[in-house]
Amino acid sequence: MSGFGSPSQEELPLELLLRLAQREIQDDDGVVGLPSLLALHRRPTRDVFDRAAALTGDSSPRRRELGVRILRELGDEQADGRRPFTEETVPLLLDRLRDEAEPSVTCWIVSALGYHRAQEALPRVATLADHPDERVRFHVAAALPGLVDLDRVAPEAAAALIRLCHDDDAETRYYALYAVTREIPSLDVEVVTRLTEQLAGDPDEQISAMAAAHHSAIGEVRELLGDALERGIATGAYDHLIGPVLVTLACAGDAGLLDEEVRRRLGAAAEPIHTARLAGDLVAWWTDKESRITWD
Repeated sequence: MSGFGSPSQEELPLELLLRLAQREIQDDDGVVGLPSLLALHRRPTRDVFDRAAALTGDSSPRRRELGVRILRELGDEQADGRRPFTEETVPLLLDRLRDEAEPSVTCWIVSALGYHRAQEALPRVATLADHPDERVRFHVAAALPGLVDLDRVAPEAAAALIRLCHDDDAETRYYALYAVTREIPSLDVEVVTRLTEQLAGDPDEQISAMAAAHHSAIGEVRELLGDALERGIATGAYDHLIGPVLVTLACAGDAGLLDEEVRRRLGAAAEPIHTARLAGDLVAWWTDKESRITWD
């Protein structure tokens, strides 16, 4: 119980929580918290799932949105990226995505599929990169990293991300570029090189700065890998490591994890190479590079 004997948000009856959460999303400005919706997320019971699932088929777009936003984060994410009701949630959301006509709901279905790591949704979601509503395109950019195989990015996903990096909406471009440079390691390095060169001139300062920094980093990592690994082999022979190196550094910045990733990517070819020393050198380079970045 909270102070003065009143119940905490988590203790409120389900129907009351649903009404309060409905009011929250109607007034959602992206800044103020949504405590009732959060309380529903923390109650991953069959009753909550069933009520949310039923709401996704309601005649009111607002109520459909509420149902989808409950299912989006119902229960904690597990080690495998799934949630308690993922096996039932994903087919339901795919059905709803096929039939949904309201962009205000479609965008949250896309987001929810990303939160549930629903790789089976990738073909359908990738087609929405050209959706006329910027809210949908934004959520496609944000969701795609959760829908792809990070080791083998499907061509339609790569193409969708590249298109979204040139979107009219700056926030969508930012999220797409962030996915390309900091979340998805296995995109073609030449494609990413050309993309970041183009976006270094983007009118949005955050986007241009991120693109320019990544473009520079590609060249620097290529040189570091060449010095450590190539030994007479043609320059660029290890370009397939550039994306994994930069994403691992951005996510963790840990030499042990980077060493494991480099060895995994090299396979048997890693045996004669002192990959631990290479990982340490790369982390030192990254730490120095990041320390010189100033953010407005």
